Amino acid sequence: MTAKLPPEPKVQGQKPVTVPAGDVLDRPWPDPEYPARIRRAMRVRRTGLSAEEQEQAAQFLAHRLSVFLGSHPIAKIGSYLPVRNEIDPNGFRVLMGQRAPAIYLPRLAGKMLEFVLWDPLTPMGANAFGIPEPLKGPTLPAEACPCILLPLTAFDPCGRRLGSGGGFYDRTLAFRMKPMPGRFDLPLLIGVAHDCQRIDRIEPNPWDVPLDAVATDRCWYLKGETLPELTWKQLSAH
Repeated sequence: MTAKLPPEPKVQGQKPVTVPAGDVLDRPWPDPEYPARIRRAMRVRRTGLSAEEQEQAAQFLAHRLSVFLGSHPIAKIGSYLPVRNEIDPNGFRVLMGQRAPAIYLPRLAGKMLEFVLWDPLTPMGANAFGIPEPLKGPTLPAEACPCILLPLTAFDPCGRRLGSGGGFYDRTLAFRMKPMPGRFDLPLLIGVAHDCQRIDRIEPNPWDVPLDAVATDRCWYLKGETLPELTWKQLSAH
């Protein structure tokens, strides 16, 4: 029997923020100002969440990610530290204990990102955008990460992502836009977000790197489907 999804979380003052439904077009947004409006609306939604709602959402996400990561052993994972009411993706460490993969955090390297080994004792500094990043530690190129958890501003059920506008993840992960026939491409790209950051459809630019799936406090989104849980095998089969 398939488990039922929990009800959609209610956010005080939330109103639908949607784009027209239809096929994805390989061209930029028709309205150049639309992404900025979506970003503002999504940030309002996130800041409208109370501390209790934030903590509860992070716990639900931690469970979802621990089931996924526990279904296929990996030693390393790319992640991030939450800022500006982003959902915390790293609670799986507590649930998985010694089975948890080592976390590598993004660090600016010019116009790209490199991933640096992190734990709570790692010395940190703020980058040019005020986001904390490791000051030192072993580095890992994105190509060598089996899985990367990506922050986002908005997403749609088909795995299209609207980021913060800097393009760092898209430039760093551009190699994923040229998949090798007959090979399942790594890293797996998992967007993580509060479920209230979902919109109906995002129309991508040609350079936008799509996600393999999105995990939220409510469910998984995989190629337009919603699933209460997801395993590595299920994802790699798509």
